[in-house]
Amino acid sequence: MARSEAQRAADKRYAANHKGEFVTWTTKFKTAEAEEIDEIIKQSGMTRAEFIRWAVTKYKNQ
Repeated sequence: MARSEAQRAADKRYAANHKGEFVTWTTKFKTAEAEEIDEIIKQSGMTRAEFIRWAVTKYKNQ
């Protein structure tokens, strides 16, 4: 279903209001490595971002 003009305008306003608020990271893993990491994250019940935040906290508190 296509988005209406009003929805597209709202999307533009949202993007303008939140510009620079987030950073996207891209990484490359070998297939087996990525599958293993995703399975661990899935078992944790966290999203990838939540898992990274948790791991950083654990690392900082060593």
